Amino acid sequence: MSNDFKTYLLTHSITSERYVQRRLNLLQNYLNHLEKRQLTIQETAYAHLMDFVGALQNEGKSVHHINSTLQVVSHYYEFCELPNIAQTVRVKGVTRTLPDHLLEAKVLDQIYQRFTPQLRKNGDFHHSDLLILGLVIYQALDMQEFLYLEVDDLQLEKGQIYLRAGRHKRARTINLRGFQILGLHTFVTQVRPQLLNQPSDKLFAPQAEVYNRLHLQFKQLSKQVKAQALEKLEIKIHKISQLRHSRIAIWTKEEGLRKAQYLAGFRRVSSAERYQQAHLEDLKAQIKLHHPLQ
Repeated sequence: MSNDFKTYLLTHSITSERYVQRRLNLLQNYLNHLEKRQLTIQETAYAHLMDFVGALQNEGKSVHHINSTLQVVSHYYEFCELPNIAQTVRVKGVTRTLPDHLLEAKVLDQIYQRFTPQLRKNGDFHHSDLLILGLVIYQALDMQEFLYLEVDDLQLEKGQIYLRAGRHKRARTINLRGFQILGLHTFVTQVRPQLLNQPSDKLFAPQAEVYNRLHLQFKQLSKQVKAQALEKLEIKIHKISQLRHSRIAIWTKEEGLRKAQYLAGFRRVSSAERYQQAHLEDLKAQIKLHHPLQ
């Protein structure tokens, strides 16, 4: 596998370096599979591809994983100018589960207000933990968006933040809460300059410059949020994305589907409908709990 194929992916299908590397890893699994069977890519036929898919299924790989692999394998056949035996091959059965364990707005407020950032040995994450938690709770940002968030995306004089378009998200502008504006202004003007070893446009640099560092912060932040919510509020949080899902569900209830779709950056309204359906399922469960005979 050459660097030329990496360039091919960057220009034909994938614009993120990190996602390219993930796809290359998936492709390497296929090439390793062929090597074990003493086959070159030029010698492969449809039956060989099906053998590989069967091997992935036997390993318990998800439908999403298998289809992602087939997608990059298809690109590789095109790149090698070979008959594309993977072009129309996809495994059926991708299911989109409803978001669960959704929290009400007042509970989200309590989680944010009672959270105390903890000093840690492996970085200066405590300076931005509360800011990141706020953007997850009130603007429903996911980790990927923090990677690309820049200082210029803050429009503090308007009380807003601009979120750039991504592979699965549309660009949008969302209002900030008043307490967020003050905290972000203090961070940008006083705290952030002391954290940087070199110039950066990333809002949460230096960790946002390296995926693994930001991922580490999210992992540790999630652990802290869950522990503090349980200890201080007796609220069990399963994962930090639960807070984001809860905010989107609140938007669908209070703002309507189209506005929720815009605020969440969804490309399709059906994505917002999942949260509306999740809210209805929660409501049915509550009615059944309190009125079992109805």
